[in-house]
Amino acid sequence: MPHCQLPGMNEPLDPSSRYFLGQEIGRGGVGVVHEGWDSLLNRKVAIKRLLPKHDRNSEVVRRFMKEARIGSRLQHPGTVPIHEVGTSSDGRPYFVMGLVRGGESLDRILGRRESPEADLSRILNVYLQICETMAYAHMEGVIHRDLKPSNVIVGSFGEVKVADWGSAKVLCETPPPSLSISEETRRTLFQAIADADAGLTQFGAVFGTPAYLPPEQARGENERIGKRSDVFGLGSILCEILTGRPPYVGSYGSEVFKQAAKGDTQEVLTRLESTRVAVDLISLTRWCLSKRPEDRPANAAEVVEVLESYLHCDQRRAEKDLVRFFDLSLDLFCIASFEGVFLRVNENFPRLLGYDVAELTSRPFIDFVHPDDRQKTVDKCSSITFGQQCVRFRNRYRHADGRYLWFEWNAQAWPEDRAIYAVARDVTKRIEAFP
Repeated sequence: MPHCQLPGMNEPLDPSSRYFLGQEIGRGGVGVVHEGWDSLLNRKVAIKRLLPKHDRNSEVVRRFMKEARIGSRLQHPGTVPIHEVGTSSDGRPYFVMGLVRGGESLDRILGRRESPEADLSRILNVYLQICETMAYAHMEGVIHRDLKPSNVIVGSFGEVKVADWGSAKVLCETPPPSLSISEETRRTLFQAIADADAGLTQFGAVFGTPAYLPPEQARGENERIGKRSDVFGLGSILCEILTGRPPYVGSYGSEVFKQAAKGDTQEVLTRLESTRVAVDLISLTRWCLSKRPEDRPANAAEVVEVLESYLHCDQRRAEKDLVRFFDLSLDLFCIASFEGVFLRVNENFPRLLGYDVAELTSRPFIDFVHPDDRQKTVDKCSSITFGQQCVRFRNRYRHADGRYLWFEWNAQAWPEDRAIYAVARDVTKRIEAFP
């Protein structure tokens, strides 16, 4: 079968490979990620290769391939699927992943905000997806050990992926049997997969990024590292979302590392208390950042439960506030469909027009408009649905007793809801006074 490739994808991984390399899209301390092309299935992929300086370091190779093995084990929308592993023509191991289109790391998104309060609702929903992914991983017996905003990718369609499982560990795992592959390089590669955990979690070995580490992990107490350590990482991400900075900050890396090893959270707790966010979010962050593992939530599922409760309560509070505003305003508030029917009106409509709510919402609203104003009202509604702004538009509505009242409207369409949100004011007396 002939191979097809896209422009810019010119370098095959090896002479017989179905995969072609494109531009570099990411780089870390161990590997580099390229956009790639799968010529057999005609699709874009991401290809992660070990950096050349590590290709003779057996421990780094084991860790690299462990990321591929754990990634293939985790079948969840919040993880990047692993399609294949292999070695390129220069002997460097690689693995092929799904490509997150338009992907951007959470740390870049957070860095663009004008303040921590900006766009908080959307970012908290991103954070919920992170926690749900980790709840799944914990259920599967996998811990990440390097949770931070730069390891979270947000795609252009809102998908959220927890990435870089190179420091991850499978709890209580029985090592898989060695694989016998005829080709020497592939035999070496897959043996690295089979031995991926060997020697990587000895006491004193420190994994992760100091600014986000729980104390037990910073001190290299690997026998104490578990799901609650990941919970600290989730708390660290939430801390950066709420305050703009991770738990530990300092001028030098050694300074940050010392704070992490001591579990010195005095500064971050003061910082949290000075924020203008809900107390529930501050309490959740403090709980996750507890110094002792046993004082934190047991796993990510408990974080999800608390966060969902807050978000649902917050939504209900917002809905109640909207209802109060909707009903208590002296103006006429309404929501109308693109098809020309009132979906909701506040109490001022029946009070001013004399019809009950059921009658106002059961007929096209154009029925209540003065015959001489109907065509311009239809034209204005049409322009609103196409995105034009409506400011101070006037027309007459019929009262139940037969007289007409002048209303002045401001309105805007929300295409995703197929609805028009509008506010009107009775200006009859003003027009009668100044005809």
